[in-house]
Amino acid sequence: MATARSLPLNGIRVLDFSQVQFGPMATQILADFGADVIKVERPRLGDISRSIDVKSDGLEDSASFHALNRNKRSIVLDMKRPEAMEIVYALLEQTDVLVANYRAGVAERLGLGYEDLRERYPRLIYASGTGFGETGPMKHLGGQDMALQSISGATWHNRDSNGRPAIYPIPFVDFGAGMAITQGILLALFERAVSGQGQRVDVSLLDTAMFEQMQEYTAWMMRRFEIHWERDNLVGAFKTSDGWVTIVGLFRPDPLRAVCEALGIDDLTLREEFRTPELQQQNRSELWAILDEELSRFTTDEAVDRLAAAGVICGPVLDYDQVLENPQVVHNDVVRTLHHPVTGDVCAIDNPIRLSAATERPYVAAPLLGQHTDSVLADLGYTGEQIEALVKSGVVENAAVPTAS
Repeated sequence: MATARSLPLNGIRVLDFSQVQFGPMATQILADFGADVIKVERPRLGDISRSIDVKSDGLEDSASFHALNRNKRSIVLDMKRPEAMEIVYALLEQTDVLVANYRAGVAERLGLGYEDLRERYPRLIYASGTGFGETGPMKHLGGQDMALQSISGATWHNRDSNGRPAIYPIPFVDFGAGMAITQGILLALFERAVSGQGQRVDVSLLDTAMFEQMQEYTAWMMRRFEIHWERDNLVGAFKTSDGWVTIVGLFRPDPLRAVCEALGIDDLTLREEFRTPELQQQNRSELWAILDEELSRFTTDEAVDRLAAAGVICGPVLDYDQVLENPQVVHNDVVRTLHHPVTGDVCAIDNPIRLSAATERPYVAAPLLGQHTDSVLADLGYTGEQIEALVKSGVVENAAVPTAS
């Protein structure tokens, strides 16, 4: 049996100037494994994601914010004030990693550019996330996941049979970039243990979006061939009598024949219009109509059992409630309940990384805006009177945690 040891990032401090999805995902991963993440937020509004949740009743109940900001401490600084910058510089004396996703040039205007800090803090790892990169003709443009899906070719690649491009409704570019910048930070920490020196880590949404399409781009550049795993293969969701089942016709020499065998129908590959995978693709609408009709004779469970027995990769199409009740999801303990002093209990999805020695991982709900301003300043040596003066002058904001009545 594994014994509990220190979390791998215990003792690492992260100063987090990022917001929305890209940066906060990265810093949450670091916080999940022991890093002390101090989230620096704007006065009154904080992280944009505190207020973009369409169902939110206020700053403290945004599902988007709760999903990406657990295990962090929040301080509020008016970065336009020199007194706030003095606090930042004092924090950087004790900081291992700075994370920011400003547009190019913004950090420099604040006095937080890499060149501004590298000599003063030689061990600092400076992680910068941008839409398009720190240099180049598009460096000053803001980046956003759905726009980058379009600019990177992913939306064009996801066009329907009528040629209409479609946005994928999950922010895979932001989340992929968050994972990439986390990897870069860990690599830089590993190298610093040898050299004693920090370095810059740069990740852009554009580069990430193209990296996530590496197979598709390589095939396009080598052969002018567009890989499309759904269109090029027998892949799709089909209606059953009580739901839907997804069939994945990959890794079989003749998946349509196996599907026909599973459903107990005549082999459709004997028909001229479905004889080859190319013909099946050309006559996809007709083939899909036949399979829809045949699969509608079975329940989803029956269809899955039949297809699996024939060696066809498949799975039921589950809604979110069905997924949350799935026995494997329950067994994997994917959902964690975190208590928040205002919102109450918040259910969130756990980090998928499981380390055998990291048995005492923290699960602290996302912070109130400015919840830790006072304690962070006190750790820096500010007295109560000094903190009160900073609050009154608007340099910082704080928030008291409600107590049970």
